[in-house]
Amino acid sequence: MRFIFFFSHKIKNSPAFNFFFLILFSFSSHLTPMADKVRYYLEQSVPELEDLKVKGLFDKNEITMIMRRRTDFEHRITGRGSRPRDYLKYSEFENNLEKLRKKRYTRLSKVGLVDTKPSISDWAGVRRIMFILDRGTKKFPGDQQLWAEYLTYAKDNGAIKVVYKIYSRLLQLQPRNVDAWLSAAKYEFETNANAKGTRLLFQRGLRLNPESTALWLSYAQFELTYISKLLARRKLLGLLTESEQKKETDDMMILPQAETTLNLPDADMSMLGSPETNPALKGDVFLAIFDECVKAKGFDVVEKFLHLIDQFEDLDRDYLYSHVLNYIQREYPDDIGTAFIDITLPIRTSNDGLQLSVNKFLAYKAKNPNKELTNMFVNKLMQIDGNEKVK
Repeated sequence: MRFIFFFSHKIKNSPAFNFFFLILFSFSSHLTPMADKVRYYLEQSVPELEDLKVKGLFDKNEITMIMRRRTDFEHRITGRGSRPRDYLKYSEFENNLEKLRKKRYTRLSKVGLVDTKPSISDWAGVRRIMFILDRGTKKFPGDQQLWAEYLTYAKDNGAIKVVYKIYSRLLQLQPRNVDAWLSAAKYEFETNANAKGTRLLFQRGLRLNPESTALWLSYAQFELTYISKLLARRKLLGLLTESEQKKETDDMMILPQAETTLNLPDADMSMLGSPETNPALKGDVFLAIFDECVKAKGFDVVEKFLHLIDQFEDLDRDYLYSHVLNYIQREYPDDIGTAFIDITLPIRTSNDGLQLSVNKFLAYKAKNPNKELTNMFVNKLMQIDGNEKVK
C-alpha cells in the first residue's frame, strides 16, 4: 500500500500527523485502483488541513467532515459515471469552504487570535478549486459551463497566467466557438489593455470563422474604440511625440493556426504619431475591416458598420462615412440601399444637413422615380428629431 511518502519530515513528526493519517486510512479501506487515486488526491490536502487546525480556523470534527466530503466528491468525479455537474458541485463546495475560511480568518485576526504569517492554507483553497475545474475541462472539453466557471474563477482571483492558459486550451479545442473568441478578445482589451493581442485574436478568429458577423462587427468596434481612447489619453497627458507614446505589452495567448487568408492589417502595426501622420489613427484599420466584411457578407452589413461610426463623435466620422459611401457606390451602384444611404448620410447624426438630404432625394427622384425609395426616405424623416416641422 502506498502511504504518504511525499510528506516532509516536519509533517510526519507533527502532533497532528496521527490524526490526519487515521482520517485518510479510514477513507481508504477499499483498496481498488480508483480508491488509490482518490487517496492520492486527498493526501495533497493534508498539509493545508493541518495548517487550518494549527491556526484554529477549523476544529477536528470540521476537518473530518471536510475530508469526508472531499472523499465523496473525489469518488464521484473519478468514477466512470461522472458528469460535468459533479465537478461544478465539488468546486462550489470548495468555494464555500474558502469563503468560510476567509471570514473566520478576518474575524480572528482582528482580535489577534490567529497567526497572520502567510502559510499554505492561505492559497491552497484557490489552487484546489482551479485544479478541480481544470480536471473537469480536461475530462469534458465540450462542456461550456465548466469552461465558463473556470474562466470566471480565474479572473475573479486575478490569475492572469491561468486565464491565458485556459483561453489557449479552449480556443485550440474549440476554434469554431465564436463566443470563446469574443470573450478572449474582450478580456485581452478591457482587462489587459493589450491592443496588439486583441487584434491578433480577432484576426485569427475571423480566419477560422469568416462567416461570423458578430466577430467582424466586434473587431471593427474594437478598432474604433481603441483609437478613440488612445487619442483621448494622449491629448489628456500631452503625449504628442512618438517617443512619449506608450507601447503595448508583448504577452499574448497561444492561438490555433488558420489556413484562410484575409486582407487585414498587420496585428503589430504602428499606432504612433497622430491622425495626420498615421492613417491607422484616422480609422483606416476599421475601413479595411469594412471592405473585407462586405466582400464576405454582402451589402446587408453596411448599415451595421454605419451604426458603429455613429457612436464615435470624437473621430472624423465624415472621413469614415465618405469611404463607406464610395465603396458601395462602386460595388453596388444600382442597389436602392446605396441611394438611400447617400441621401440620408447628412442627417445620420444631426438635423443640420436636412436641406442637403432633401436636395439629394429630389435629384435621385428626378433621375429615376422610385416609390420604394420615396417611402424609405419619408419614414426616415418621420423618425428624426423635430419631425413635426417635417410633417
